[in-house]
Amino acid sequence: MFRKAETAQLALFNSDASCQLLEIIERTIKQDIRAQGFRPKSRTFAPSAMRCKRKSWFRLRGAEPDIISEPDTVMDFTAMLGTAIHQYVQEKLSKALGADWIDVEEYLREFPIPYKYTLQKSGYETLVEIEDPPVRFAVDGILRLSGMYRLLEIKSSEYDSWHSLSTFKGHHRDQIEMYSTILNLPDVLTLYVDRQYGGMKSYEHRVTETEMCSVRQGMRYVQQMADACIAPERLPTGDYMCSNCEYKIKCREW
Repeated sequence: MFRKAETAQLALFNSDASCQLLEIIERTIKQDIRAQGFRPKSRTFAPSAMRCKRKSWFRLRGAEPDIISEPDTVMDFTAMLGTAIHQYVQEKLSKALGADWIDVEEYLREFPIPYKYTLQKSGYETLVEIEDPPVRFAVDGILRLSGMYRLLEIKSSEYDSWHSLSTFKGHHRDQIEMYSTILNLPDVLTLYVDRQYGGMKSYEHRVTETEMCSVRQGMRYVQQMADACIAPERLPTGDYMCSNCEYKIKCREW
């Protein structure tokens, strides 16, 4: 019996050697993604997850991520591009601003925050870890423009999404407000970079004291729920954060 050839699959390679090459690189990438997925999560708040109290709750309780059946190589590649874009922008801004590209450690020495913290430098970024409430995040940058300090948040996105922007994306609000609250730095500049052509847009946002208070209350609420082993509310069905969440299966069980 003859079967119809899958021409789209055949177009991926044209020899035994080229087939082997693809198998090697794809297998290695998937192994690395699986290894990352099984790595225990830090029992801390992650600002990027603050939109979902349920996800923050899983993190604080040290829940193991779901078992990955088929690694998402597209998401992994997108994350790698995002990291490269961050480094590109930070290098250019650091060079252009000079003394107005502010070292996070120096900033916190001048403007202390009421938390016990540790700092770890990684390239142009600084990893901040707060003891209580338990928070761990990387600061993209702090700038001094026109004599004012501003927090920098870099976001990369697809061209269509970037092209339609006229202000910062609403679903980034929780993350931005948490950075601002922890560092007590209300003025934030979000820089959006198009991953395809490199176009850039920037929007300023000022986080109010009321919003900072709400962030602190939200963290206390999740901590209390974690101590009581009561799962907080989840995001509405169909929310974009749910599709790629590492706790998707566990969340349904709860």
